[in-house]
Amino acid sequence: MDQDRNQPVYVGFWMFNFLLIGLNHRTAKLDFRQLASFNAIQVPDGLKQLSGRPGIIESMIISTCNRVEILSNVDHRADAVDSIETFLAEFSNVSRSELQTKLYRYSNDQAIRHVFRVASSLDSMILGESQILGQIKNCYSMAVDTHTVGTYLNGLLQAAFRAAKRVRSETSIGEYSVSVSSAAVELIRKIFGDLRKKSILIVGAGKMGETTLRHLADTGTQAIYVTNRSPEAARHLAERSNGMAVPFSDFHQWLARVDIVVTSTGASDTLIDRSVVERLMTEKKNKSMVFIDISVPRNIDPAVGNIDNVFCYDIDDLGTVVEANLHERLKAASIAEKIVDQEVQAFCTKLKTLEVAPVVMQVQGRIEEICQAELQRCLRKIGPQEPKQVQELEMMVSRIAGKLSHPLVMQLRNGQDSLNQSAMMDLIKRLFKTRDPEHKKLT
Repeated sequence: MDQDRNQPVYVGFWMFNFLLIGLNHRTAKLDFRQLASFNAIQVPDGLKQLSGRPGIIESMIISTCNRVEILSNVDHRADAVDSIETFLAEFSNVSRSELQTKLYRYSNDQAIRHVFRVASSLDSMILGESQILGQIKNCYSMAVDTHTVGTYLNGLLQAAFRAAKRVRSETSIGEYSVSVSSAAVELIRKIFGDLRKKSILIVGAGKMGETTLRHLADTGTQAIYVTNRSPEAARHLAERSNGMAVPFSDFHQWLARVDIVVTSTGASDTLIDRSVVERLMTEKKNKSMVFIDISVPRNIDPAVGNIDNVFCYDIDDLGTVVEANLHERLKAASIAEKIVDQEVQAFCTKLKTLEVAPVVMQVQGRIEEICQAELQRCLRKIGPQEPKQVQELEMMVSRIAGKLSHPLVMQLRNGQDSLNQSAMMDLIKRLFKTRDPEHKKLT
C-alpha cells in the first residue's frame, strides 16, 4: 500500500485517518463469515469494547450475511490494526493468524472508495441489490446511538449515502432481476401486469420455490396456495406467506383455481403433462396461465408451453433472463463506478479543504500583518503624509502581501502529494508561527 495513504491527516487539534478492516463473500466462506458476524444485540457492546482500545478514535461495525467490516477513524494505524484484528479474533473465537488470511485492509482514500462502493451495491454478491444500503444505515444508526462515531465518520457515511442515492437515481443498476426467483416474477409480471388479484399455487417446498413465493407475495398477491408431499412442510411455508396448505394428492384439482403455478420439487418424474393442462384450459375457457418450473429434472412437460394462452418457463429460460439482465446491470455498473469516482473526489476535496483552510487564512493574515507593520514603521520615520498618499501606500502593501502569499496558498491548495503537502504545511506553520485553530466541523 502506498505510504501516503497510511499517513494521518491533521485538521487543527483533530485528525482523520480512515481505516477499514473486514472480510466478505469473496475472502471467506459462509461458515467462516457466520463466526465473525454480529447480530443487532451484540453490536452496541462490541462498539463499546472497540472504542476503548488503542488507536481507535471513531468506529462502526458493518455486519451483514455477506460481510463483516470495522470502519474506524484512528490516531495510530499500527495500534488500530492490532486493536481491530485482536477484537475480531476474540469475538469470533478464531485465531488471529487464521483470521488474517481472510481480511482486507484499506486506508484513507481506499477506505472511502470501498465504503462508497459497498453502499452503492457495487461490491455485493448480487450486483445492484437494494438491501445493502438499508443494512449500512442500520449499522450506522447503532454506532450513532452508541456514541462511537464523530465528525469524520459521520461525514464519510453521509457522503456514502449521497453517492448511493445518485447511483440508484441516475443508473438502472437495480432495475433488472439477476436471481432465478426474481426473474420468474419479472416474467409473470410482464404477462399479467398487476398481480394483486392473481392466485398462485406452489408445488413443492424447496428453497427456490420458497424464494419465488416470497417475491410473488411482495407484489401484493393475496391468494397463495402451497402443496407438498410433506403436509408439515407445506403448512410451514404457507404460514410464512399468509397462504393456505392444500393436499398434495389433490393438487391437480387446484390447478383450475389458480393463474400461476410454480413447481420446485425433487421429483424425478413429470407432475404436470400436456394432456392435464389441455383439459384444464378447456375448463378455464382459455384464460391465461403461467407455469414456472424451477425443478431439475423438470416437473412440467415442456410441450405445455405450446398450448394457446399458456406460458411455460423452465430453469434454462430463467437463466437466459438472468444472464441478459446481469449484462444490463454490468453496463449500469460502469456508469455507477464513474459516479462513485466523482463522489469520492468531492469528499476528499472537502477533507482537504478542512485541512488547508485554517492554515491558508492564518498565512494570508500573517503576511498582511508583517507588511502593514513595516508600512507603519516607515510612516513613523518619514513623518506625516496626506491621507490620500497613506491610502495608496496601504493598498500597495496589501497587493504585495497578496502576491507573496499567493504561491504559498496555491501550493497548499493544489498539492497532489500528501507527504509533500504535509511537510509544506509543517514548514509554513513554523515559518509563520501559525496556531492550531479550533476543530472544524464537516458538513
